[in-house]
Amino acid sequence: MGNPQKDFFIFTAPRSGSTVLTRTLDKHPQIFCAGELFHPSDKIYHPEWHFPFIGRKKKKGLSRKIFAATNYIKGRLSGVNHINKFYSKRDNKKVRGFKLMIGHTKDFPSVWQYLRTANLKVIVLIRQNTFREALSSFRARKIGVFHSSTDESLAITKVNIDAVGLKKRVDELEILKSSILKKSEGTDRIIISYEDFENWQPMLNKIFEFLNVDKIDIEPELRKVSDANWRNGVENFQEVENIMREQYAHFLD
Repeated sequence: MGNPQKDFFIFTAPRSGSTVLTRTLDKHPQIFCAGELFHPSDKIYHPEWHFPFIGRKKKKGLSRKIFAATNYIKGRLSGVNHINKFYSKRDNKKVRGFKLMIGHTKDFPSVWQYLRTANLKVIVLIRQNTFREALSSFRARKIGVFHSSTDESLAITKVNIDAVGLKKRVDELEILKSSILKKSEGTDRIIISYEDFENWQPMLNKIFEFLNVDKIDIEPELRKVSDANWRNGVENFQEVENIMREQYAHFLD
């Protein structure tokens, strides 16, 4: 399989900064970095490597269950072969990687088992502040924009947040964060947090050293769509604070 000592994948959860990291790494002249190969939509970064799902995923109902069951079977039969083709492809970039979400380990267990034993490097990307991680997702769905390269006004666009639902999502993300760290134990990994992005170039240099490629300066491909002070983008911030404070006060400021 290609160059296993340098090839890699990014192991992460939603709204942890993986999109900006993926696209920025792909700008490096020695790195090819694709998006979620196993995302049900083919609108991914480098769609030429999208896993060929059967059918279209629906939001709910029987058709969604059929889609999940059908592609679970297909994943067991051909998922590993798809990964092998991805890493075997070579062009002028010597290092190849893609983004694997924590949910894919359940939907594509044979792929995950293979990746864990394939002698690949793993960039584990987590977000320490799971409150901001959840809030970022809730706001993105409200404003209809998940990533932006130009519109800075989105960061202070105010929305009303389902505070109870937000608290539930933070609980879930705390579990996911622990799961990512546990599942990646024993791999050749580097752990990066979203909060490290505040020191952008030193963080990139750490990854470049890990991947054994040249250290070069690269600007981030995307901008944040939330303000540094989260209250500026939430209409009912007091309600959110009241619900979050008992368990997650340390994330609020």
